Amino acid sequence: MTETTTIVDRGYDHLPLPYGWFAVATSNEIAVGDVKTLKYFGTEFVIWRGENGQLNAVDPYCPHLGAHLGHGGEVVGDDLQCPFHHWSWNGQGGVTAIPYAKIIPPKLKRPECLKTWTLGESMGVVYAWFHPRGTAPKWELASDPDIIAQNWVLAETHEWIIKIHIQEISENGQDYAHFRAVHGTQGPPASEFKVDGVVRRNSVTTEMLTPRGPMTGNISTYAVGPGQSFIRYTDVTDVFQAQMLTAIDANHTHMRWQFFHPPDISDGKMRVTKARMRDLVKQVTQDIPIWENKRYHPEPL
Repeated sequence: MTETTTIVDRGYDHLPLPYGWFAVATSNEIAVGDVKTLKYFGTEFVIWRGENGQLNAVDPYCPHLGAHLGHGGEVVGDDLQCPFHHWSWNGQGGVTAIPYAKIIPPKLKRPECLKTWTLGESMGVVYAWFHPRGTAPKWELASDPDIIAQNWVLAETHEWIIKIHIQEISENGQDYAHFRAVHGTQGPPASEFKVDGVVRRNSVTTEMLTPRGPMTGNISTYAVGPGQSFIRYTDVTDVFQAQMLTAIDANHTHMRWQFFHPPDISDGKMRVTKARMRDLVKQVTQDIPIWENKRYHPEPL
């Protein structure tokens, strides 16, 4: 699939970008004093972490004379200073300082004088709330409290930029028929599926080949909105996976994975766990060439 292939060519002109909480960075990628320009949802925004440790994000162009706040903007205290005239903006989108003005006009101090983005952090990941009409968050940012409470260990992280609409990846996880064709499972899996509002829960039981012979594996998924999925693999070992999908635009998706394992497992169990993680990465590398070269059919046969 070439980069010149359009969303119309691939049928993605039928698919709007979904709204929800979406991963835009890892927490350790934005230290105190950092300013970064992020490009997602077919647009861009500027994010920074103030001295108080809080993250803030605003639209990129200063409403004064249009300077891009991500190119030369600096963190001053908790605010972001424009590189052009050193106006300072707080995380609510109001002006806090104009060096050459004795008085800041009240209208410039108001929240959302510069459009802001709602952010959250969970399990070491930074999320932004996206809605095409700017609507406030409709649900809370999700996490897995059991994994946190039981001190599961973050073992590996992976990420891919994939030439596909975000909806395709979410639907692929429910397409159990491809498990055998693409990933070599030993028969059609048994599955349960339930949707309650923005929450999806499903479980899959399937037969797999392992170096020790055939075995039964279970995959349990808890997903909140289109951007967050928490998946537990119980088979030869126990692996927890956080999958985060974020639309860059209608033709590209940023997919992030975190793998966790229980604390204090034996060396032998660790080797098996690492092998299970490698196999999951192998499976997605089998999916990606299909995703990047397929077309979306609104009414499939």
